[in-house]
Amino acid sequence: MDERFRTPRGVPFTRLLDLPLERCPDKTALVDDHESVDFATLDARARRLAGAMHAAGARPGDRVALVLPNSVAFVVAEIAALRAGMVKVPLNFRFHPREVRQALDDCEPAVLVSDAGFAERLLALGPLPPSVRAVWTVGGTLADCARLEHATESGEPLAQCVEHGPDDPILIRYTGGTTGRPKGIVHTAASFTGIHLDVVRELSLRPDDVALHLGHLSHGLNFMWAAFHAVGATQVLRERFDPQAVLDDLARHRITFVYMVPTMVQRVLAADDGSADVSALRSFLYASAPMPVPVLRAAIARFGNVFTQVYTLSEAPVITTIMRPEEHVELTSSVGPRLASCGREVPTMALRLVDDAMRDVPAGEVGEIAVRSSNNMAGYWRLPEETARTVVDGWLRTGDLARRDEHGFLHLVDRKKDVIITGAFNVYPKEVEDVLYLHPGVAACAVVGVPDADWGEAIRAYVVRAPGSTVDAEALVALARDHLADYKKPRSVVFVDALPLSPIGKVMRRALRESSRG
Repeated sequence: MDERFRTPRGVPFTRLLDLPLERCPDKTALVDDHESVDFATLDARARRLAGAMHAAGARPGDRVALVLPNSVAFVVAEIAALRAGMVKVPLNFRFHPREVRQALDDCEPAVLVSDAGFAERLLALGPLPPSVRAVWTVGGTLADCARLEHATESGEPLAQCVEHGPDDPILIRYTGGTTGRPKGIVHTAASFTGIHLDVVRELSLRPDDVALHLGHLSHGLNFMWAAFHAVGATQVLRERFDPQAVLDDLARHRITFVYMVPTMVQRVLAADDGSADVSALRSFLYASAPMPVPVLRAAIARFGNVFTQVYTLSEAPVITTIMRPEEHVELTSSVGPRLASCGREVPTMALRLVDDAMRDVPAGEVGEIAVRSSNNMAGYWRLPEETARTVVDGWLRTGDLARRDEHGFLHLVDRKKDVIITGAFNVYPKEVEDVLYLHPGVAACAVVGVPDADWGEAIRAYVVRAPGSTVDAEALVALARDHLADYKKPRSVVFVDALPLSPIGKVMRRALRESSRG
Protein backbone atom coordinates (compact mmCIF):
# COMPACT_ATOMS: atom_id res chain seq x y z
CA MET A 1 0.00 0.00 0.00
CA ASP A 2 1.31 3.44 -0.94
CA GLU A 3 2.18 5.32 2.26
CA ARG A 4 0.75 8.52 0.72
CA PHE A 5 -2.74 7.07 1.02
CA ARG A 6 -2.63 6.21 4.72
CA THR A 7 -5.11 8.05 6.91
CA PRO A 8 -3.61 11.01 8.83
CA ARG A 9 -3.67 9.62 12.37
CA GLY A 10 -3.90 13.08 13.90
CA VAL A 11 -7.35 13.77 12.39
CA PRO A 12 -10.04 13.11 15.02
CA PHE A 13 -13.35 11.70 13.87
CA THR A 14 -15.19 14.63 15.45
CA ARG A 15 -13.66 16.83 12.75
CA LEU A 16 -16.12 15.22 10.30
CA LEU A 17 -18.96 16.19 12.62
CA ASP A 18 -17.76 19.79 12.96
CA LEU A 19 -17.33 20.66 9.27
CA PRO A 20 -21.01 21.28 8.34
CA LEU A 21 -21.50 23.32 11.53
CA GLU A 22 -18.82 25.68 10.27
CA ARG A 23 -19.99 25.79 6.65
CA CYS A 24 -23.77 25.29 6.47
CA PRO A 25 -25.37 25.05 9.96
CA ASP A 26 -28.83 26.08 8.70
CA LYS A 27 -28.94 23.64 5.79
CA THR A 28 -31.21 20.57 5.99
CA ALA A 29 -29.10 17.67 7.23
CA LEU A 30 -31.64 14.86 7.60
CA VAL A 31 -35.14 14.03 6.41
CA ASP A 32 -36.89 10.99 7.85
CA ASP A 33 -40.44 9.65 7.76
CA HIS A 34 -41.56 12.18 10.38
CA GLU A 35 -39.38 15.31 10.38
CA SER A 36 -36.44 17.19 8.93
CA VAL A 37 -33.63 18.92 10.83
CA ASP A 38 -30.75 21.21 9.99
CA PHE A 39 -27.14 20.55 10.97
CA ALA A 40 -27.18 22.94 13.94
CA THR A 41 -30.33 21.41 15.44
CA LEU A 42 -29.04 17.88 14.90
CA ASP A 43 -25.80 18.61 16.74
CA ALA A 44 -27.52 20.48 19.57
CA ARG A 45 -29.80 17.49 20.23
CA ALA A 46 -26.82 15.16 20.22
CA ARG A 47 -24.83 17.26 22.69
CA ARG A 48 -27.80 17.34 25.08
CA LEU A 49 -28.15 13.56 24.86
CA ALA A 50 -24.40 13.19 25.45
CA GLY A 51 -24.82 15.33 28.56
CA ALA A 52 -27.65 13.08 29.78
CA MET A 53 -25.52 9.98 29.19
CA HIS A 54 -22.71 11.51 31.24
CA ALA A 55 -25.14 12.47 34.01
CA ALA A 56 -26.34 8.85 34.10
CA GLY A 57 -22.78 7.70 34.80
CA ALA A 58 -21.61 6.68 31.32
CA ARG A 59 -18.01 7.59 30.59
CA PRO A 60 -15.59 7.66 27.63
CA GLY A 61 -14.92 4.11 26.41
CA ASP A 62 -18.29 2.81 27.57
CA ARG A 63 -20.54 1.21 24.98
CA VAL A 64 -23.77 2.80 23.72
CA ALA A 65 -26.14 0.29 22.08
CA LEU A 66 -28.72 1.52 19.54
CA VAL A 67 -31.79 -0.38 18.37
CA LEU A 68 -33.73 2.09 16.25
CA PRO A 69 -35.19 2.28 12.76
CA ASN A 70 -33.64 4.68 10.25
CA SER A 71 -34.46 8.05 11.75
CA VAL A 72 -33.17 11.39 12.95
CA ALA A 73 -33.10 9.85 16.43
CA PHE A 74 -30.67 7.15 15.28
CA VAL A 75 -28.16 9.71 14.01
CA VAL A 76 -28.63 11.91 17.10
CA ALA A 77 -27.76 8.95 19.34
CA GLU A 78 -24.70 8.07 17.25
CA ILE A 79 -23.38 11.64 17.30
CA ALA A 80 -24.00 11.79 21.06
CA ALA A 81 -21.87 8.68 21.60
CA LEU A 82 -19.14 10.04 19.33
CA ARG A 83 -19.14 13.45 21.04
CA ALA A 84 -18.84 11.78 24.45
CA GLY A 85 -15.88 9.58 23.49
CA MET A 86 -17.95 6.42 23.84
CA VAL A 87 -18.13 3.31 21.65
CA LYS A 88 -21.24 3.10 19.49
CA VAL A 89 -22.86 -0.29 18.99
CA PRO A 90 -25.53 0.04 16.27
CA LEU A 91 -27.77 -3.04 16.15
CA ASN A 92 -30.03 -3.90 13.25
CA PHE A 93 -33.65 -3.03 14.03
CA ARG A 94 -34.64 -6.14 12.04
CA PHE A 95 -32.70 -8.50 14.31
CA HIS A 96 -34.71 -10.80 16.54
CA PRO A 97 -34.74 -9.59 20.17
CA ARG A 98 -32.77 -12.71 21.15
CA GLU A 99 -30.01 -11.74 18.71
CA VAL A 100 -29.94 -8.24 20.17
CA ARG A 101 -29.83 -9.67 23.68
CA GLN A 102 -26.82 -11.81 22.69
CA ALA A 103 -25.04 -8.67 21.49
CA LEU A 104 -25.92 -6.74 24.66
CA ASP A 105 -24.63 -9.56 26.86
CA ASP A 106 -21.44 -9.59 24.81
CA CYS A 107 -20.62 -5.86 24.64
CA GLU A 108 -22.01 -4.89 28.09
CA PRO A 109 -23.23 -1.39 27.21
CA ALA A 110 -23.67 1.42 29.72
CA VAL A 111 -26.48 2.96 27.67
CA LEU A 112 -29.28 1.56 25.51
CA VAL A 113 -31.25 3.73 23.09
CA SER A 114 -34.17 1.83 21.58
CA ASP A 115 -37.51 1.99 19.89
CA ALA A 116 -40.07 1.59 22.68
CA GLY A 117 -41.80 -1.36 21.03
CA PHE A 118 -38.52 -3.20 20.53
CA ALA A 119 -37.42 -2.41 24.08
CA GLU A 120 -40.62 -3.94 25.40
CA ARG A 121 -39.96 -7.17 23.47
CA LEU A 122 -36.37 -7.13 24.68
CA LEU A 123 -37.34 -6.70 28.33
CA ALA A 124 -39.79 -9.58 28.00
CA LEU A 125 -36.73 -11.85 27.66
CA GLY A 126 -35.52 -10.84 31.11
CA PRO A 127 -33.53 -8.09 32.84
CA LEU A 128 -30.98 -6.17 30.82
CA PRO A 129 -27.27 -6.75 31.51
CA PRO A 130 -26.17 -5.17 34.81
CA SER A 131 -23.81 -2.87 32.91
CA VAL A 132 -26.76 -0.83 31.60
CA ARG A 133 -27.04 2.42 33.56
CA ALA A 134 -29.75 4.12 31.51
CA VAL A 135 -32.28 3.37 28.79
CA TRP A 136 -33.83 5.95 26.50
CA THR A 137 -36.76 5.01 24.29
CA VAL A 138 -38.41 6.56 21.24
CA GLY A 139 -42.14 6.32 20.57
CA GLY A 140 -43.38 5.38 24.03
CA THR A 141 -42.66 5.26 27.73
CA LEU A 142 -41.68 2.13 29.64
CA ALA A 143 -41.05 1.64 33.34
CA ASP A 144 -37.48 2.59 34.32
CA CYS A 145 -36.88 4.03 30.84
CA ALA A 146 -36.62 7.71 29.90
CA ARG A 147 -38.03 9.32 26.76
CA LEU A 148 -35.29 10.24 24.30
CA GLU A 149 -37.14 13.42 23.36
CA HIS A 150 -36.83 14.72 26.92
CA ALA A 151 -33.05 14.39 26.86
CA THR A 152 -32.56 15.81 23.36
CA GLU A 153 -34.90 18.78 23.80
CA SER A 154 -34.36 19.90 27.40
CA GLY A 155 -31.22 18.19 28.73
CA GLU A 156 -28.00 19.95 29.69
CA PRO A 157 -25.41 19.76 26.88
CA LEU A 158 -22.19 17.90 27.55
CA ALA A 159 -19.83 20.53 28.95
CA GLN A 160 -16.72 19.17 27.27
CA CYS A 161 -16.73 16.83 24.26
CA VAL A 162 -14.18 14.00 24.29
CA GLU A 163 -12.07 13.00 21.31
CA HIS A 164 -11.14 9.36 20.78
CA GLY A 165 -7.46 8.58 20.50
CA PRO A 166 -6.41 7.04 17.16
CA ASP A 167 -6.25 3.52 18.62
CA ASP A 168 -9.35 3.83 20.82
CA PRO A 169 -12.36 1.69 19.85
CA ILE A 170 -15.10 3.82 18.32
CA LEU A 171 -17.44 1.20 16.86
CA ILE A 172 -18.51 -2.38 17.51
CA ARG A 173 -20.64 -3.67 14.64
CA TYR A 174 -22.21 -7.08 14.99
CA THR A 175 -22.35 -9.39 12.01
CA GLY A 176 -25.73 -10.38 10.64
CA GLY A 177 -25.58 -13.83 12.19
CA THR A 178 -26.23 -15.67 8.90
CA THR A 179 -23.41 -18.11 9.69
CA GLY A 180 -23.97 -18.52 13.41
CA ARG A 181 -23.69 -16.39 16.56
CA PRO A 182 -23.01 -12.72 15.66
CA LYS A 183 -19.45 -11.46 16.20
CA GLY A 184 -18.59 -7.91 17.24
CA ILE A 185 -16.28 -6.22 14.73
CA VAL A 186 -14.18 -3.50 16.37
CA HIS A 187 -12.97 -0.39 14.55
CA THR A 188 -10.71 2.24 16.02
CA ALA A 189 -11.08 5.97 15.57
CA ALA A 190 -8.20 5.98 13.07
CA SER A 191 -9.66 3.22 10.88
CA PHE A 192 -13.17 4.67 11.08
CA THR A 193 -11.92 8.12 10.03
CA GLY A 194 -9.95 6.60 7.17
CA ILE A 195 -13.00 4.68 5.95
CA HIS A 196 -15.07 7.85 5.76
CA LEU A 197 -12.35 9.78 3.96
CA ASP A 198 -12.21 6.92 1.44
CA VAL A 199 -15.96 7.25 0.90
CA VAL A 200 -15.74 11.00 0.31
CA ARG A 201 -12.87 10.62 -2.14
CA GLU A 202 -13.80 7.45 -4.04
CA LEU A 203 -17.50 8.30 -4.42
CA SER A 204 -16.81 12.00 -5.12
CA LEU A 205 -19.36 13.23 -2.58
CA ARG A 206 -20.46 16.87 -2.92
CA PRO A 207 -22.27 19.45 -0.78
CA ASP A 208 -25.15 19.55 -3.25
CA ASP A 209 -25.77 15.80 -2.98
CA VAL A 210 -29.12 14.53 -1.74
CA ALA A 211 -28.66 10.92 -0.65
CA LEU A 212 -31.45 8.37 -0.22
CA HIS A 213 -30.72 5.71 2.42
CA LEU A 214 -32.79 2.52 2.23
CA GLY A 215 -30.67 -0.10 3.98
CA HIS A 216 -30.46 0.05 7.75
CA LEU A 217 -28.00 2.54 9.21
CA SER A 218 -26.50 -0.15 11.43
CA HIS A 219 -24.98 -1.96 8.46
CA GLY A 220 -22.96 -0.62 5.50
CA LEU A 221 -24.43 2.85 5.84
CA ASN A 222 -22.94 3.09 9.32
CA PHE A 223 -19.62 3.53 7.52
CA MET A 224 -21.07 6.16 5.17
CA TRP A 225 -23.60 8.55 6.69
CA ALA A 226 -20.92 10.64 8.42
CA ALA A 227 -19.13 11.08 5.07
CA PHE A 228 -22.23 12.73 3.60
CA HIS A 229 -22.58 14.71 6.83
CA ALA A 230 -19.00 15.97 6.59
CA VAL A 231 -19.45 17.43 3.09
CA GLY A 232 -22.75 19.08 4.05
CA ALA A 233 -25.02 16.86 1.95
CA THR A 234 -28.69 16.24 2.76
CA GLN A 235 -29.66 12.67 3.66
CA VAL A 236 -33.14 11.16 3.32
CA LEU A 237 -33.72 8.22 5.68
CA ARG A 238 -36.45 5.64 5.13
CA GLU A 239 -37.60 3.15 7.77
CA ARG A 240 -38.87 0.60 5.26
CA PHE A 241 -38.04 -0.32 1.71
CA ASP A 242 -40.95 0.16 -0.67
CA PRO A 243 -40.14 0.08 -4.41
CA GLN A 244 -42.80 2.58 -5.46
CA ALA A 245 -41.87 4.91 -2.62
CA VAL A 246 -38.26 4.78 -3.81
CA LEU A 247 -39.28 5.94 -7.28
CA ASP A 248 -41.39 8.70 -5.72
CA ASP A 249 -38.46 9.82 -3.52
CA LEU A 250 -36.05 9.90 -6.47
CA ALA A 251 -38.34 12.37 -8.22
CA ARG A 252 -39.69 14.41 -5.29
CA HIS A 253 -36.40 14.97 -3.46
CA ARG A 254 -34.29 15.16 -6.62
CA ILE A 255 -32.07 12.40 -5.25
CA THR A 256 -28.50 12.48 -6.57
CA PHE A 257 -27.15 9.42 -4.72
CA VAL A 258 -28.73 6.11 -3.76
CA TYR A 259 -27.31 2.84 -2.46
CA MET A 260 -29.13 -0.47 -2.89
CA VAL A 261 -28.41 -4.15 -2.60
CA PRO A 262 -29.20 -6.14 -5.78
CA THR A 263 -32.50 -7.48 -4.39
CA MET A 264 -33.73 -3.91 -4.01
CA VAL A 265 -32.68 -3.02 -7.54
CA GLN A 266 -34.67 -5.95 -8.92
CA ARG A 267 -37.79 -4.92 -7.00
CA VAL A 268 -37.54 -1.27 -8.06
CA LEU A 269 -37.22 -2.28 -11.71
CA ALA A 270 -40.25 -4.56 -11.37
CA ALA A 271 -42.34 -1.70 -9.91
CA ASP A 272 -41.18 0.94 -12.38
CA ASP A 273 -43.52 2.12 -15.13
CA GLY A 274 -41.00 4.61 -16.50
CA SER A 275 -42.86 7.74 -15.36
CA ALA A 276 -40.66 8.75 -12.40
CA ASP A 277 -38.23 11.59 -13.09
CA VAL A 278 -34.83 10.23 -12.11
CA SER A 279 -32.79 12.81 -14.02
CA ALA A 280 -31.11 14.20 -10.88
CA LEU A 281 -29.49 10.85 -10.11
CA ARG A 282 -25.72 10.99 -10.67
CA SER A 283 -24.54 8.06 -8.54
CA PHE A 284 -26.21 4.67 -8.01
CA LEU A 285 -24.14 2.50 -5.69
CA TYR A 286 -24.70 -1.24 -5.38
CA ALA A 287 -22.93 -3.68 -3.08
CA SER A 288 -23.34 -6.40 -0.42
CA ALA A 289 -24.13 -9.19 -2.91
CA PRO A 290 -23.36 -9.98 -6.58
CA MET A 291 -25.63 -8.25 -9.09
CA PRO A 292 -26.96 -10.55 -11.84
CA VAL A 293 -25.68 -9.13 -15.14
CA PRO A 294 -29.14 -9.11 -16.82
CA VAL A 295 -30.49 -7.06 -13.92
CA LEU A 296 -27.57 -4.64 -14.13
CA ARG A 297 -28.08 -4.16 -17.86
CA ALA A 298 -31.77 -3.40 -17.30
CA ALA A 299 -30.90 -0.93 -14.54
CA ILE A 300 -28.36 0.90 -16.71
CA ALA A 301 -30.95 1.12 -19.49
CA ARG A 302 -33.42 2.74 -17.07
CA PHE A 303 -31.22 4.99 -14.94
CA GLY A 304 -28.26 5.62 -17.22
CA ASN A 305 -24.57 4.86 -16.79
CA VAL A 306 -24.45 6.14 -13.21
CA PHE A 307 -23.63 2.85 -11.49
CA THR A 308 -20.76 2.21 -9.10
CA GLN A 309 -20.09 -1.17 -7.54
CA VAL A 310 -18.02 -1.72 -4.44
CA TYR A 311 -16.88 -4.94 -2.86
CA THR A 312 -16.85 -4.58 0.86
CA LEU A 313 -17.04 -6.41 4.14
CA SER A 314 -17.51 -5.07 7.65
CA GLU A 315 -14.04 -6.20 8.75
CA ALA A 316 -12.43 -4.09 5.99
CA PRO A 317 -15.00 -1.53 4.91
CA VAL A 318 -16.33 0.21 3.15
CA ILE A 319 -14.61 0.27 -0.21
CA THR A 320 -12.18 -2.56 -0.84
CA THR A 321 -12.60 -2.62 -4.62
CA ILE A 322 -14.56 -0.26 -6.82
CA MET A 323 -15.91 -0.31 -10.37
CA ARG A 324 -16.85 3.18 -11.49
CA PRO A 325 -19.49 4.20 -14.06
CA GLU A 326 -16.97 4.56 -16.89
CA GLU A 327 -15.81 1.00 -16.20
CA HIS A 328 -19.32 -0.41 -16.62
CA VAL A 329 -18.72 -1.22 -20.25
CA GLU A 330 -19.50 -4.38 -22.18
CA LEU A 331 -16.01 -5.80 -22.62
CA THR A 332 -15.51 -9.52 -22.95
CA SER A 333 -12.46 -11.14 -21.40
CA SER A 334 -11.33 -14.65 -20.67
CA VAL A 335 -13.49 -14.71 -17.53
CA GLY A 336 -16.63 -13.07 -18.86
CA PRO A 337 -18.15 -9.61 -19.24
CA ARG A 338 -16.81 -6.63 -17.36
CA LEU A 339 -20.24 -6.11 -15.83
CA ALA A 340 -19.68 -9.28 -13.81
CA SER A 341 -16.63 -7.72 -12.14
CA CYS A 342 -16.47 -5.83 -8.86
CA GLY A 343 -13.61 -3.61 -9.99
CA ARG A 344 -10.10 -3.05 -8.70
CA GLU A 345 -8.79 -2.25 -5.23
CA VAL A 346 -8.64 1.36 -4.05
CA PRO A 347 -5.27 2.98 -3.22
CA THR A 348 -5.66 2.53 0.55
CA MET A 349 -6.10 -1.23 0.15
CA ALA A 350 -3.58 -3.95 -0.71
CA LEU A 351 -5.20 -7.13 -2.06
CA ARG A 352 -3.99 -10.66 -2.78
CA LEU A 353 -5.60 -13.91 -3.91
CA VAL A 354 -4.23 -16.74 -1.79
CA ASP A 355 -4.57 -20.48 -1.18
CA ASP A 356 -5.16 -22.16 2.18
CA ALA A 357 -1.47 -21.75 3.08
CA MET A 358 -1.56 -17.98 2.33
CA ARG A 359 0.47 -18.43 -0.86
CA ASP A 360 -0.41 -16.29 -3.86
CA VAL A 361 -2.30 -18.27 -6.49
CA PRO A 362 -1.14 -18.13 -10.14
CA ALA A 363 -2.58 -15.41 -12.37
CA GLY A 364 -6.10 -16.19 -13.55
CA GLU A 365 -6.78 -18.85 -10.92
CA VAL A 366 -9.30 -18.73 -8.10
CA GLY A 367 -8.05 -17.76 -4.66
CA GLU A 368 -9.32 -16.36 -1.39
CA ILE A 369 -9.28 -12.56 -1.15
CA ALA A 370 -6.89 -11.29 1.53
CA VAL A 371 -6.62 -7.56 2.23
CA ARG A 372 -4.33 -5.29 4.20
CA SER A 373 -5.15 -1.71 5.08
CA SER A 374 -4.96 0.80 7.91
CA ASN A 375 -8.77 0.83 7.61
CA ASN A 376 -9.13 -2.83 8.59
CA MET A 377 -10.81 -3.82 11.84
CA ALA A 378 -8.81 -3.99 15.04
CA GLY A 379 -10.30 -7.44 15.66
CA TYR A 380 -13.38 -9.23 16.95
CA TRP A 381 -14.66 -8.09 20.31
CA ARG A 382 -13.38 -10.45 23.01
CA LEU A 383 -12.59 -13.17 20.45
CA PRO A 384 -8.77 -13.26 20.18
CA GLU A 385 -8.64 -16.75 18.67
CA GLU A 386 -11.20 -15.87 15.99
CA THR A 387 -9.24 -12.69 15.26
CA ALA A 388 -6.01 -14.67 14.90
CA ARG A 389 -7.66 -17.07 12.45
CA THR A 390 -8.96 -14.16 10.36
CA VAL A 391 -5.95 -11.82 10.40
CA VAL A 392 -2.72 -13.59 9.42
CA ASP A 393 0.52 -11.59 9.35
CA GLY A 394 -1.48 -8.41 8.89
CA TRP A 395 -3.60 -9.84 6.05
CA LEU A 396 -7.32 -10.17 6.66
CA ARG A 397 -8.74 -13.36 5.16
CA THR A 398 -12.19 -12.53 3.80
CA GLY A 399 -13.56 -16.01 3.05
CA ASP A 400 -14.50 -14.77 -0.43
CA LEU A 401 -13.13 -16.48 -3.53
CA ALA A 402 -12.27 -14.56 -6.68
CA ARG A 403 -10.11 -14.43 -9.79
CA ARG A 404 -8.56 -11.50 -11.65
CA ASP A 405 -8.96 -10.90 -15.36
CA GLU A 406 -6.15 -9.71 -17.62
CA HIS A 407 -7.01 -6.04 -16.91
CA GLY A 408 -6.74 -6.46 -13.14
CA PHE A 409 -10.48 -6.50 -12.49
CA LEU A 410 -11.64 -8.78 -9.72
CA HIS A 411 -14.43 -11.30 -10.39
CA LEU A 412 -16.07 -12.74 -7.29
CA VAL A 413 -16.61 -16.48 -7.52
CA ASP A 414 -18.32 -17.29 -4.24
CA ARG A 415 -18.03 -17.60 -0.50
CA LYS A 416 -15.46 -20.24 0.40
CA LYS A 417 -17.93 -21.96 2.73
CA ASP A 418 -20.58 -22.17 -0.02
CA VAL A 419 -18.49 -24.16 -2.52
CA ILE A 420 -20.27 -27.38 -3.49
CA ILE A 421 -18.16 -30.54 -3.82
CA THR A 422 -19.98 -32.98 -6.09
CA GLY A 423 -18.27 -36.13 -7.32
CA ALA A 424 -14.87 -34.64 -6.29
CA PHE A 425 -15.50 -31.54 -8.44
CA ASN A 426 -15.76 -28.02 -6.99
CA VAL A 427 -18.81 -26.06 -8.14
CA TYR A 428 -19.30 -22.40 -7.28
CA PRO A 429 -23.02 -21.64 -6.73
CA LYS A 430 -22.72 -18.18 -8.26
CA GLU A 431 -21.65 -19.49 -11.67
CA VAL A 432 -24.75 -21.69 -11.81
CA GLU A 433 -26.97 -18.84 -10.59
CA ASP A 434 -25.55 -16.51 -13.25
CA VAL A 435 -26.66 -18.96 -15.95
CA LEU A 436 -30.14 -19.42 -14.47
CA TYR A 437 -30.61 -15.66 -14.43
CA LEU A 438 -30.27 -15.69 -18.22
CA HIS A 439 -33.81 -17.11 -18.38
CA PRO A 440 -36.40 -14.29 -18.39
CA GLY A 441 -38.70 -16.44 -16.28
CA VAL A 442 -36.31 -16.36 -13.30
CA ALA A 443 -36.85 -13.48 -10.89
CA ALA A 444 -34.47 -14.77 -8.21
CA CYS A 445 -32.50 -17.93 -7.54
CA ALA A 446 -30.04 -19.52 -5.16
CA VAL A 447 -27.97 -22.67 -5.59
CA VAL A 448 -26.82 -24.92 -2.73
CA GLY A 449 -25.38 -28.37 -2.20
CA VAL A 450 -27.61 -31.01 -0.61
CA PRO A 451 -26.53 -34.43 0.71
CA ASP A 452 -26.35 -37.16 -1.93
CA ALA A 453 -25.38 -40.80 -1.41
CA ASP A 454 -23.66 -41.09 -4.81
CA TRP A 455 -22.14 -37.66 -5.35
CA GLY A 456 -21.50 -36.50 -1.76
CA GLU A 457 -23.40 -33.33 -2.60
CA ALA A 458 -25.91 -32.72 -5.36
CA ILE A 459 -26.67 -29.30 -6.81
CA ARG A 460 -30.12 -27.92 -6.02
CA ALA A 461 -31.53 -24.66 -7.36
CA TYR A 462 -34.19 -22.70 -5.50
CA VAL A 463 -36.02 -20.46 -7.98
CA VAL A 464 -38.54 -17.65 -7.70
CA ARG A 465 -40.48 -17.34 -10.96
CA ALA A 466 -40.96 -13.93 -12.56
CA PRO A 467 -44.60 -12.71 -12.56
CA GLY A 468 -46.56 -14.61 -15.20
CA SER A 469 -43.75 -17.08 -15.85
CA THR A 470 -44.42 -20.82 -16.19
CA VAL A 471 -40.78 -21.86 -16.56
CA ASP A 472 -40.26 -25.44 -15.41
CA ALA A 473 -37.35 -27.43 -14.05
CA GLU A 474 -36.58 -29.14 -17.35
CA ALA A 475 -36.07 -25.80 -19.11
CA LEU A 476 -33.67 -24.55 -16.44
CA VAL A 477 -31.65 -27.76 -16.34
CA ALA A 478 -31.39 -27.63 -20.14
CA LEU A 479 -30.22 -24.02 -19.96
CA ALA A 480 -27.52 -24.97 -17.47
CA ARG A 481 -26.45 -27.91 -19.64
CA ASP A 482 -26.05 -25.55 -22.62
CA HIS A 483 -23.71 -23.23 -20.73
CA LEU A 484 -21.91 -25.34 -18.13
CA ALA A 485 -20.14 -28.64 -17.67
CA ASP A 486 -22.59 -31.45 -17.07
CA TYR A 487 -21.58 -31.92 -13.43
CA LYS A 488 -22.50 -28.28 -12.73
CA LYS A 489 -26.14 -28.51 -13.78
CA PRO A 490 -28.79 -28.65 -11.04
CA ARG A 491 -29.91 -32.14 -10.11
CA SER A 492 -33.12 -30.69 -8.73
CA VAL A 493 -35.05 -27.42 -8.97
CA VAL A 494 -37.40 -26.22 -6.24
CA PHE A 495 -39.76 -23.35 -7.00
CA VAL A 496 -40.46 -21.04 -4.05
CA ASP A 497 -42.40 -17.83 -3.50
CA ALA A 498 -39.37 -16.07 -1.99
CA LEU A 499 -35.79 -16.72 -0.93
CA PRO A 500 -34.81 -16.35 2.73
CA LEU A 501 -32.99 -13.06 3.22
CA SER A 502 -30.85 -11.79 6.06
CA PRO A 503 -31.74 -8.45 7.70
CA ILE A 504 -29.41 -6.74 5.22
CA GLY A 505 -30.91 -8.36 2.12
CA LYS A 506 -28.44 -11.19 1.46
CA VAL A 507 -29.73 -14.60 0.43
CA MET A 508 -29.29 -17.02 3.34
CA ARG A 509 -27.94 -20.12 1.63
CA ARG A 510 -27.40 -21.70 5.04
CA ALA A 511 -31.17 -21.60 5.67
CA LEU A 512 -31.79 -23.31 2.32
CA ARG A 513 -29.25 -26.01 3.09
CA GLU A 514 -30.81 -26.62 6.48
CA SER A 515 -34.32 -26.78 5.01
CA SER A 516 -33.13 -29.38 2.50
CA ARG A 517 -31.94 -31.55 5.38
CA GLY A 518 -35.09 -30.96 7.44
